[in-house]
Amino acid sequence: MAPLGTIYTYTPSPRLVKAQAAANLNGQELVIAPDFQFGKTNKTEEYLSKFPTGKVPAFEGADGTNLIESDAIAQYCAESGPAAGQLMGSTPSQRAQIRQWICFAQGEILDNVQTLALWRMKIYPYNEASEKSAMTKLTRALGVLETYLKGRTWLVDGEKISMADITVASSLIWGFSMIIDAEMRQKHPTLMAWYERVIEVDGVKEAFGPQNYIEKRQDTPE
Repeated sequence: MAPLGTIYTYTPSPRLVKAQAAANLNGQELVIAPDFQFGKTNKTEEYLSKFPTGKVPAFEGADGTNLIESDAIAQYCAESGPAAGQLMGSTPSQRAQIRQWICFAQGEILDNVQTLALWRMKIYPYNEASEKSAMTKLTRALGVLETYLKGRTWLVDGEKISMADITVASSLIWGFSMIIDAEMRQKHPTLMAWYERVIEVDGVKEAFGPQNYIEKRQDTPE
C-alpha cells in the first residue's frame, strides 16, 4: 500500500500525533519528512510554493492534496479509510459533537497550554499576567472535562473512540509533561482515567508513545 502522504513538521509535536493516530486506525501509513528543519525547510521557495503560509505541520497527500492546519490534516487522515465513520461521525449529530470537541481542544486547552509551556521551553519570556490568565482558563477546561466525562467512556460515542477523544488528548500532552502536575491530576480522576484509556487504544498508543507526567510544576523562572 502506498503511503497516504507526507507530513512536514518538527517532532515531537502534539499537532502531529492526532494525524498519526487517525492514519493508524485507518490502516494507512503517514510519512514524516525525514530532512525537515523548522525555520529552514518551511522558508524555502519549494515549501512555500505548496504551503504559502509557511506553517507547520503541513501535509502533501499522495493524491496531490496539500493541507495546512493540523485539524484539517487529521480530518483528512481520519476520513481516508474504513474507520472514517467512527472517527469523524456517521450522523449530523455525531459530526457536530466531534467538531465541538475539536474546537474545544484548540481554543480552551492547547492555546492555554502553549502560553504556559513556551516560557518553560525557553522559547518565550515569562509573563506573569499571561501565566495567570492561561492557568485559570486551563484549570476551568480541565474541570469541564472532569464533569462531562463522569459516566462516559468516550466524549461522543459511548462505545468507540473518535477524533474528539484523540484531538482533546493530543492537546493535553504538553500540559501533562510540563504544567498539570500530580496535585492537579489528583483533582481530576475521571479525566485521568479517560486519558489513560485513550492512549492505550491500539493505533493511538503507537502515535502518542509513553506519556511523561510532571510531578511538580515550575511556577516561575529560576
